[in-house]
Amino acid sequence: MSNGTGQSGGAAAARLAADAEALAAAARAEIESAADLDALAKVRARYAGKNGALKELLKGLSGLPKEERPAAGAGVNRIAAAVQDALDARRTALEAAGADEPDDPSFDPTLPGAPLPRGSRHPVSIVLDEMRAIFVRMGFDEVTGPEVEDAWHNFDALNIPAGHPARERTDQFYVEGGRLLRSQTSTVQVRVMETRKPPLRVFAPGRVYRPETVDARHLYAFHQVEGLVIDEGISLADLKACIRTFAESMYGSGIATRFRPHNFPFTEVSAELDVSCPACGGTPTGRCATCGGEGWIELGGCGMVHPRVLSMCGIDPERWTGFAFGMGVERIAMRRWALEDIRALEENDVRFLSQFA
Repeated sequence: MSNGTGQSGGAAAARLAADAEALAAAARAEIESAADLDALAKVRARYAGKNGALKELLKGLSGLPKEERPAAGAGVNRIAAAVQDALDARRTALEAAGADEPDDPSFDPTLPGAPLPRGSRHPVSIVLDEMRAIFVRMGFDEVTGPEVEDAWHNFDALNIPAGHPARERTDQFYVEGGRLLRSQTSTVQVRVMETRKPPLRVFAPGRVYRPETVDARHLYAFHQVEGLVIDEGISLADLKACIRTFAESMYGSGIATRFRPHNFPFTEVSAELDVSCPACGGTPTGRCATCGGEGWIELGGCGMVHPRVLSMCGIDPERWTGFAFGMGVERIAMRRWALEDIRALEENDVRFLSQFA
């Protein structure tokens, strides 16, 4: 080629170069005359599209001698790049001039737009935020921790030794390296006790994992909120007062609480926590959908932190005592709205979620 026109010594190459120059001139003229973005898009498709004129021009390279193809191809590519630059420049100019705005003289851009449908917060998020607000008002600090844990934080430090049935592979989600998806947010309490000095007052919301059979009352991944208080002279009376304050803040004054003896490896004494049914007021008639006619609903587990747990986390049990509790967020949401199937909270059915808008 010579003079930058794509011409070569061969007649075929010369014709190809002339065709390319003519094509570029025609393209530039149409690009400059495009009055809006739609017209420009048609010009782009005609010249630079998959089946555009420039692609057809490149096919003509196959008819040239091998020694002439590189130079001829370079010339065509230069022209294709110039056409593309012209297209981009025209698009920028049209956008800056507002060429894509409607020509309707009745259009008023100052009018408010059409309202969009409002979304809704997820019921689990609603309950979690309410619990956060209550515990913050009570002087608790929010803490978080990893969802993939080691055996020390999920078992050993919580007084669940090797060989304990809770550590069976059928009861946990184990991953590589002996780690596992945490089965309780008590692991966060362990990390707090390891890294902070008493007095402590923290709560830990988060997702936990257990290989449950999914049904109307169980999920394999759900949310818990754990609480921990450690100070000098903490007793069971402090635990009861804390739980009662939370229950009244969550369900309203007049709610009753009860503690049923239980057994947890990490607390001693241990208890299951119930509150009187907020739907029937604790006076069951056998027809209450929230409590099933029992008058009470289970809120979670609680108890005094086991002295061995304190010792393993570097806290002197002779000086410090504390209590801990754990509550299932989905269960609270179910009872709040009298849901019969916990799976509704995980299915993301817009018809269900729109009720919480």
